[in-house]
Amino acid sequence: MSTSFPNRRSPLVSVVIVNYNSGTGLMDCIRSVLYSEYSNKELIVVDNASDDNSVQRVEALHAQVKILRNPTNFGFSRGGNAGIARAKGEFVVIMNPDTIVDPAWLNCLVDAADRYPHAAFLQPKILLMDDRRLLNSAGNMIHIAGFGVCRGIGRSDAEPFQTETEVCYSSGACTLARAEALSEIGLMDELFFAYGEDKDWGWRALMAGWQSIYVPSSKILHKWSPTLGHSPRKFYLLEFERVLSVWKNYSRRTLVLLAPALILVEISVLLYAAAKGWLTEKIQSYADLVRIRQVVAKRRRSIQTRRVIGDGAIIERFVTEIEHPYMGAAGAVFNRLILSIFTQVRNSI
Repeated sequence: MSTSFPNRRSPLVSVVIVNYNSGTGLMDCIRSVLYSEYSNKELIVVDNASDDNSVQRVEALHAQVKILRNPTNFGFSRGGNAGIARAKGEFVVIMNPDTIVDPAWLNCLVDAADRYPHAAFLQPKILLMDDRRLLNSAGNMIHIAGFGVCRGIGRSDAEPFQTETEVCYSSGACTLARAEALSEIGLMDELFFAYGEDKDWGWRALMAGWQSIYVPSSKILHKWSPTLGHSPRKFYLLEFERVLSVWKNYSRRTLVLLAPALILVEISVLLYAAAKGWLTEKIQSYADLVRIRQVVAKRRRSIQTRRVIGDGAIIERFVTEIEHPYMGAAGAVFNRLILSIFTQVRNSI
């Protein structure tokens, strides 16, 4: 059934899908986007040197899809940025190819964007493709130690996830971005090869005075895997991006005040890595951050100089409790310690 939005304008929306060996999933995603109700859209597929013929199949069947081929796998951020550079829309959607959209998804996001003029990013309700009764993300939150938290993950699609609300950031699985806001916030940071670029984007938006909004009337399915960190490579990428975002986005004063909590987290993660046999990957993440320290320092100075909202107002929106495998059976104690430290320093930030 179609969704009607009387008197609503229909600006051009550029939909950018970043692909790397997505197989038949890419075709399913593209079909759902092309045949969804919102008509004023262009579709750009950025291919990171796939060798599975997924892009060739799209090219053969859908001539209206613009294809941008990268010579090698540039990663999600750099690939997405290349697509944004080609986009002509007032809004740009960045999305994963392992998604299928509801027919009214884009109507709902554009309508919400008009109702929230200070929203840089808007996110649909993301349901699990394998069990659409359950949530993948109802908007994402940021833990004070830099973890990204999918709000409502694994929970039933019920209250309190039926209401539009401001969140810390919009999931990279599907994000509607306002082109005007990106001129202030900037594109995705290409230091994030995979994971964390969406969190960093939303964090920088908060510092620039923009919002991220969760829009439950817009719905998509995502073939999400629950194997968080269940490979050495993924663990490395998650830890690299977490520490990078904390280092880059907190002010120096905040880093000093939160040092006890951040050190506690690092000890917990190191213990987890040692138990899993992934200590080498954790140490490698530190080494790689040290290697690019001058680049990070330059970007950090730029961010801190241009910010208009201080950490005190931003960190109030962050969470202090988290269910995470890194914390193990001591998770409840860990959360209490983090909350205790944060409570003592929050008024000084």
